[in-house]
Formats: sequence, structure tokens, C-alpha cells
Amino acid sequence: MAAPAPAPSLLIAVTGAPGAGKTRLLAELAAWHGTRHGRTEGFIAVAGGRALPDQGAVAYRLQLLATGEELPWLVRDETISPPYRFDTATHTRLEHWAHALPLTCPLVVLDEFGKFEARGEGLMPLWPALRAARPLIMVLAVRAGFEAAIEEKIAQHFDLRIAADAPDALGQLQRACADFGEWTRIGLFGGAAGGIELSVGTALHLAQVPLRGLVLSSLQGALMTFTGFGLSQPARVIWVPFVSAGLKALSPGGSRLRPMVAICAQGALYGTAVQVAGWNIFGVTLGGALIGAWAALQGIALQYLLLGGELVKAYDTVVLWLAEHLHLAAPGLPWLLGVWALLHALVGGGVTLTAWRLRTPPKKLRELIARETGRVTPVVAGTQTPGAKWWHTLRDLARWQFWLPMLLVSVILLSAGHSWESVALLAMRFVAIGLVLLTLVSLLRPARWADKLRRRGWWGPALAFSDALRRANRD
Repeated sequence: MAAPAPAPSLLIAVTGAPGAGKTRLLAELAAWHGTRHGRTEGFIAVAGGRALPDQGAVAYRLQLLATGEELPWLVRDETISPPYRFDTATHTRLEHWAHALPLTCPLVVLDEFGKFEARGEGLMPLWPALRAARPLIMVLAVRAGFEAAIEEKIAQHFDLRIAADAPDALGQLQRACADFGEWTRIGLFGGAAGGIELSVGTALHLAQVPLRGLVLSSLQGALMTFTGFGLSQPARVIWVPFVSAGLKALSPGGSRLRPMVAICAQGALYGTAVQVAGWNIFGVTLGGALIGAWAALQGIALQYLLLGGELVKAYDTVVLWLAEHLHLAAPGLPWLLGVWALLHALVGGGVTLTAWRLRTPPKKLRELIARETGRVTPVVAGTQTPGAKWWHTLRDLARWQFWLPMLLVSVILLSAGHSWESVALLAMRFVAIGLVLLTLVSLLRPARWADKLRRRGWWGPALAFSDALRRANRD
């Protein structure tokens, strides 16, 4: 079965009854967009007069926005229902226009969808060709009461519904167009961060470079800072690491649990700092410092989740042994972790402060971003059998890096006199929690995230995820 044609990146419905101002609003949007972003494709319906204010016009002509040409479209005929006849020559002309539409047009405007389209007639036959052209933004004028029927026919929900008679309707459309560019930027940087995590991160891991976690987390902080300078709401940078972590979930190989947890947590810390302290030098530096501190503590935090208080007991046992046999005074665990986190925080804060002062990535980093955008080779959703998914999860569970902390803690506890039964119970806890975490990771599918976000009205983050996935699959 052939794959369905790709949908528009952002689909907006301008709704209202006849005479509510839908056509005027679309014309104003096209004029505004043309002066700022270039050519707008599509058409508006020019009404030829109305017998009653809330009734359709006696005739409609379609005005092609790209050329200004007007074509006859509908003539009112009360002997049929709905009471309109189409101009067949114009319909043929529109079919040729739809099939010749350039790929990824910035904006396509269509006026209007109503009773005919709800029945699959009128403009609806154009939809497959329009969908295949994959416009970046598509705005449809939809007659009030037919929104759900139109969504069913096009097999897609509207990302936004804007009432034509709302006082700020044009402003809402303009903000949506501006936000589209911002969320695309987030998807670009998120995809690049995912590619860097897989390529640079893998290289650092294979070379066993010390403090590689700090290097990657600091680089992520810098990328979020550079991204924020292009956003009207800089706190949106929190989605950059979530996109990166989503791509990591689709990685066909390598450890996924710890990197995904680290990436998401670091993004949440940075985003919270910017949200609370503001987009300023203090907020950005604080966000970078929190990222650095988390890079220092994330391993301990994850192992504590897996091993619980036995991890602390093992450390205390080692400290007591050093003091008794070697006469060495090791620092307490809180002091040790505090100093370690502080050093990392200073580095992370310094890197983001440098990025704040630079405002744009240096040349070498721009080249790295361009090279790594789309580097991810994801496992396509639906191509793995359930057995293959479980095998992938068990392979993560079998990595020696996963088991090493458990083995060390077990040896320490046994040497300190703990029973084999207690260590066996600890191992069972470790395996059970680890299996749950790895299973949850294996179930994560960014394409599903995007769909769920979109259905809940969060079209911006959904667009960022979709854009990053599109780049990955294309490249």
C-alpha cells in the first residue's frame, strides 16, 4: 500500500457564517504575508452580492492570489440543493493549478469550504494534490458548522481554529505564521543536537574521553542559548532537548536510557531557569550552571533510583575501610557530590555565558550543526516486530556498563558482611526497575508524540518534532 501524501505542516481554519468576513481576513493575511515572506498561493472567493445578510451570494468568482486573475466559480440556482452550480472550466483550471503547485510553498490560502466540500465535492477533489505539494502553512476558510465534516474528509484535524469575526483574528493569523518559523528553528536545532549526541557523543564515548558528559551537556546549553536568540518566547528552548531526546529514542543502537534522561532533565532545568529568571545574562548563566550540575549528578541519581539506599551504604563502607586500614579520611558523600557538582556548574555556566555574548554560533559550530542536522538514522515506526523491539530492550539490559554499578555495590556489601539473600533482593530490584525504564524507553515514538501533541492543540512542539524527523528521514 502506498504511503499517504504528507500533510501541510500547519493547518488553520478561519471559521464563520456567510458574511462574517472570512474572505476579507484571508485577503489581508495574503497581503501581509506577501510583503514579508514572498509569494502567497491560493485563491479567495469574491462574492457577487447577497439576497439576505446570512445567505450565500448570488454568484462567486475566484481570485488567484499569485496573479490576481478572476475566474467564474459558482452561480446560485434555487432549483438544486445546495443551490449552486459550478463552472466546469474553472474546476479544470484549478486542478491543473493544484498539480503544478511548487513544493513547500510558504503559504497557501483557500476560500471557502462548506456544504459541497463536506460531501466530498467542490474544492475537495483538489485536496490530494494540495496535500502532496506539502505547503508549510495552509489556511482554509470554513463555513461555520462544517469544521468537523471537513476534518473527516481531509483526515486531519485543524491545528488552529480562528473565528473570522474575532477582534484580533488577523493578529492571531500573523502570530501563527511567525510562530511557525520559530518552531521550525527549534526543530532544526533539536535535530542538530540529536545528531551531535549520536556522532560526537559516540566518538567521545569510544575514546573514553574524561568528562565527556560535561562536554556534551555544555554544548547542549550553548545550542539552547543560540536558539533562544531567534525566538519571541525564549523559554520555548526547553523543547530543543526534548526533540533531541526523541531522536535518541529512535536510535537503532547504543545506550539510550541514560542519555535520554540526561537530555530531558537538562532541558527542563535550563528552560525553568529562563522562565523564572528571564531571558537575560543571569537566567542563561543559571540555566547553564544547572545543566552542568546535573551532568555531574545524573549518574548518581540514576543509580540511586536503581539501587536505593544500598548505594549510600556501600559508599559509607568504603569510607570506613579507608579510614581503618589506610588511615585516610575520605569526605562525606554530600560534600563530595557538592564539590563535584559545583565544578561542573562553573563550566556549564561559563559556556552558556560565552554563547550569550556571541549570540550566534561560531563558524566551526555552524558547520557542525549543518553537518549533523539529519544525521540520525531512526528506526521507522511500525517496521520493527514486537520480538525485535524486545530484543533491542534486552540488548540494552545486557550491556556491561549497565551492570557494573550493581556488581561493585554487591561486592562491597558482601565484603561488609551483608547476606547473600539481601544482595539477591537488591539485584532483583535493580533488574526490575531497569527493565521497566528500558521498556518505557523502547515504547517512546516521537512520531506518536507529535500526533498526541497536535491533538491536544500543541501544534508548535508537534511541528518541531515532525520537522526534525522529516530531516532525519530525508538525509
